[in-house]
Amino acid sequence: MGYQIEAYIEDGKPSLKIYDIKQQSLCLSWTYSSVPEEQRSQKEVHRLFRDLLLLTCKQDIHNVRVFNLSPRQLDS
Repeated sequence: MGYQIEAYIEDGKPSLKIYDIKQQSLCLSWTYSSVPEEQRSQKEVHRLFRDLLLLTCKQDIHNVRVFNLSPRQLDS
């Protein structure tokens, strides 16, 4: 799974967009919501890392192989 990453600053706000190249779809879109409170900036960073972690988990799930096992018939 390949990604195209766009990181930029628009009107003084950092933004990040991550696209899935194979499916040509937007996987993650994040823009910093600037509020003067220090707690708010910490929440924004936590929100970004949570979204990145979820994207990583999603990628890992797609890489899992599923094996179907059928019970063996016992010979009499």
